[in-house]
Amino acid sequence: MKSFACIVLALACAAPLSAQRYILKDGRALNQSDVVLKNGTLVKALAGSTEGSAEVSYPIAQVTRLDWPEPAEIEAAVTLLASGKAAEAQGKITPIYTLFAPFPSVPGSWWSDAAVVRARALLVQKKITEAESAAREIISAGADPDDVKAGQLILAEVQLKLNKPDIADAMLDSILQKHSSAEIEARAFLLRGDIAFENKAFDKALEFYLQVPVFYGSHTELIPAALLGSARCYKGYGDNGHAERAYLELINTFPESAEATAAKAESNL
Repeated sequence: MKSFACIVLALACAAPLSAQRYILKDGRALNQSDVVLKNGTLVKALAGSTEGSAEVSYPIAQVTRLDWPEPAEIEAAVTLLASGKAAEAQGKITPIYTLFAPFPSVPGSWWSDAAVVRARALLVQKKITEAESAAREIISAGADPDDVKAGQLILAEVQLKLNKPDIADAMLDSILQKHSSAEIEARAFLLRGDIAFENKAFDKALEFYLQVPVFYGSHTELIPAALLGSARCYKGYGDNGHAERAYLELINTFPESAEATAAKAESNL
């Protein structure tokens, strides 16, 4: 009988290693390290040839799938964005957005994920025109229904920043007419809260903000925005005790978040 250690080693050797490969229609796999993208084609130098002397080209239309682990830059950019470093997040995510741009709808592509993070980073930096263009690009690609809705949510937020809350609210109605992921729903509640807050409907805004921790608590990346919104609502209608507690919870629980920085400035805590 083989020892447990030998079995583990055998399984490890048999398991496929993480790859970065383009899978073609005929089943062939091209390693990303072996090809260069030129003018809409993947170009591979033949073995034994000098640079440029013997090459074979594969049109990108032949790529039907990408075998590619999630780039670490996506999570890194999300973390930077959450901490208020939007410009750094944009710099981190843009190379990934560019790398997968030729394959926005190909299965296994990480373009949509990168494009959404990039668009949000642009929005946080108040690059409104660029953010709007980025959101429309995501919607046009249409790779996944929730990616499309993420783009639509960014467009709705653009409308709010352009002082068009009624248009933003109508867009949210359209987005939520069909089933959405929990994250999309949570982000929609946050934006509805922002719209109500801008209209000084503090009670209504508070109700929207509190939906997030109550029903979508697993999306911890969205809780700081909900806490900050709720603190502002309490402050808006004069409940300074609840406002201070909300600010403190935000500062103590999510100290590295951009919202915690805002909370410290607003509350003098």
